[in-house]
Amino acid sequence: MKFPTFTSNNDDEIPIIDLANPDKTTLHRQLFEACSTWGFFQLINHNIDQSLVSSFQLAMIDVFALPYDTKLKLKRNARNARGYFDDELTKRRRDWKECLDVGSPGARDWSVKDFDDVNACLDGFNQFPTLNDCPKFRDTIVEYFDACSRLSNILAKLMAASLGLDDESAEVEFFRRMMGDHTSYLRMNYYPPYPPPLGVSPHRDAGFLTILLQDDDCHSLQVARFEDADDTADNWVTVHPIPGALTINTGDMAMIWSNGRFRAPLHRVLTNAEKKRYSAPFFYNPGYNELISPLDCCCRNEDGDNAELQPTKYQPCLWGYFRALRFAGDLTDLGVEIQTSHFRVGTQSKHVEKQSLFMKEVNFQQPFDVEKYRHILEDKD
Repeated sequence: MKFPTFTSNNDDEIPIIDLANPDKTTLHRQLFEACSTWGFFQLINHNIDQSLVSSFQLAMIDVFALPYDTKLKLKRNARNARGYFDDELTKRRRDWKECLDVGSPGARDWSVKDFDDVNACLDGFNQFPTLNDCPKFRDTIVEYFDACSRLSNILAKLMAASLGLDDESAEVEFFRRMMGDHTSYLRMNYYPPYPPPLGVSPHRDAGFLTILLQDDDCHSLQVARFEDADDTADNWVTVHPIPGALTINTGDMAMIWSNGRFRAPLHRVLTNAEKKRYSAPFFYNPGYNELISPLDCCCRNEDGDNAELQPTKYQPCLWGYFRALRFAGDLTDLGVEIQTSHFRVGTQSKHVEKQSLFMKEVNFQQPFDVEKYRHILEDKD
């Protein structure tokens, strides 16, 4: 297939895409352009009700306003990636923020008690404040989580269509699996007022795509214009949130899956000396045992489907291994943080071999244990 060429009227603003656009050909083209250039876009008419968004935002404010000792009862640890924390490392550097993570329950059923054994998974168990502390919190978060899941499914199918895949394509089976087995999680962030430096260091999101809800009046998210962006101001573009819109970005797994046609953009968050900031990224992730490989249609010349296959840029990447290493790196310094570059064809890296060893030892229906797998995960290359 021939992929569209990107054109832009403004190099200083990420694209805006209307999900309600009835012209699917135009919508697919816009998605491809946004994902292959910026890797970011703002989505309007996304069908998540504004009343739910408002309730969710109030729930975030309530939970972070709890006494610190109360929040510490929900503290995540080396055997549970979910819960409250204020000590995360990004690129081996501590962030200036408080967070609470909630993820897909292992049982795929929110009615099952959070710490029931059937809810166990690699990321652990969800931890919610008590009804006395935050009476409506759990119900609101579950409703918003499910709304983001549905929207992610829609966006993933549209991204596939933008690459020329249709419902009859065998490669679409990946999406059917992801819709049923996704290991997504919702992160609630609170950034207290603080003079710059950074709130979150430059990084790329590990999963397939991210749906970000952020405050309309606090413009702190910045996207790297170029892959080799440094700290020069001209290399960073501030995202100015449109009221009612959601900010979408593609992640590492989408980049591998598209053989690099989709960009996993470098981005960062600045602190604000005067304003509190709240945000909530929903990280849409594949199943733990999914091997992410480049699509055949993305490994051809642009002359058409009959063109000779070109070498793939990436070796298969096991999502559960990639996720485990990223989580472990949030808690402790394992050496070098795992990146998609470790899976580039021709790169000297031990990760392809290590993920095979990890797959043999891990049980994705049990909470991850950093120390148990340190002998595999530690990287001092």
